[in-house]
Amino acid sequence: MEIIQIVGYKNSGKTTLAKALIETLANQGSRVASLKHHGHGGVPLGIEETDSAKHRRAGAVLSGVEGDGLFQVSNQQPWAMEEMLAIYQLKNIEVVIMEGFKKQSYKKVVLVRKEEDLPLLEELTNIKAVLTPLELEQESYPYPIFNRTEMEVLVDWIVARLI
Repeated sequence: MEIIQIVGYKNSGKTTLAKALIETLANQGSRVASLKHHGHGGVPLGIEETDSAKHRRAGAVLSGVEGDGLFQVSNQQPWAMEEMLAIYQLKNIEVVIMEGFKKQSYKKVVLVRKEEDLPLLEELTNIKAVLTPLELEQESYPYPIFNRTEMEVLVDWIVARLI
């Protein structure tokens, strides 16, 4: 299973890039899935006051609910990355587009929106490409720099390396 992380700060274009990658891969016949980090703190909306949340608070190790194709599973403890990815492997996923989870060490595309975001390029590991509107000198970086206007070129570049 291939994993591509898309990381960057809020409103940097992560979801737009993830959507473009997912559409391209799906149109080519890949079994592609997404995994997004809820980086806004707390429990994602719509989970707190459900029956399954009450079950979890009562002591259930896992609590799940399914309806119309949506399956939500809550855990007493934060999910380990390996646990979440094991679920994707059970569904025979070929490519996971992971949005966020900056500290993980999977192949990353980093979105840099403004100069204040540049420290990400020093802090993160396994960077494979950068997408930015900034004028960065390619010679200063060991990975390709794509201009924000080249998102389709970046998508093609990523897909070519997955196949």
